Amino acid sequence: MKSFLYYLEHRFRLVKYQLRFRKKQKALGFILDIKSTDETLDKILRDHCSVSRYGDGELNLIREKGNGFCRYNSSLAERLQEILITEIPNHITCLPYALVSRENLNLRTKVFWLGYFIKAHDVFARNLKPEKVYYDASFTRFYFAYKDKSVCKGYLEKIKQIWSNQDVLLVEGEYSRLGVNNDLFEGVRSLQRILCPAKDAYEKYDDILNMTVKHGDKKLILVALGQTATVLSYDLAKLGYWAIDIGHVDVEYEWFLRGAKDKIHINGKYVNEAKNNTFYRERICNDGYEATIIERVSESPL
Repeated sequence: MKSFLYYLEHRFRLVKYQLRFRKKQKALGFILDIKSTDETLDKILRDHCSVSRYGDGELNLIREKGNGFCRYNSSLAERLQEILITEIPNHITCLPYALVSRENLNLRTKVFWLGYFIKAHDVFARNLKPEKVYYDASFTRFYFAYKDKSVCKGYLEKIKQIWSNQDVLLVEGEYSRLGVNNDLFEGVRSLQRILCPAKDAYEKYDDILNMTVKHGDKKLILVALGQTATVLSYDLAKLGYWAIDIGHVDVEYEWFLRGAKDKIHINGKYVNEAKNNTFYRERICNDGYEATIIERVSESPL
């Protein structure tokens, strides 16, 4: 009964939001050009471009709002605004493809992004560059949002090709533990990690940037560090590095492996979208993981 009422509520919201979305879209004054997931992955594979991604967390910072692991920071918000309109040859900026197409997305995801565009319309109107081509920020979220999940394996295969036979430097929050206890990175040539604060990492930004530059030469740099990753990947691109804001890819992979129907917690990893998630505090008993850690910026238990 509860699931049926949930469905009815979201169906009602979908109809209501679709009407308001079209009005807000028209008021924007230009058509958003956001490439699809496949086009985004093909671009990364072909050009080895760096990637900065914008989801609701990044856009909320521009709206002067924070969240549980990144409080509002005016400097970070200004950098996020800068990157939205700046173009450099070896870098792409990504927005959710759901803003232009919701084909094959589940009801929950459709309602969320329609509602978000309506609520945050002023951010898009004031901060986007009308003639700029954007790419899909959700390419790292290859599993949960899709209604027909037969597409997920193909997206995953392309994602894994990005780091296949690469020397990888992971810059991640200290409880993210990307690839730990799964085979996400089995195709890499080598892998090292820099562990950063799980909360308010931007406050240590200069340390993180300097340490990444110190160890990132001739490596693919994967950054999983919330809103800080968006800026770090851009700054690294300006310095000539190949850096990708990779976000929730490991969590999505864990859900994919489990065939998860909801955003469940994963033992030993911080899953900020899971309810009642306390399992990230568990120590990882994995010698291979410990051996990959080459630097720690600082520790900041949540």
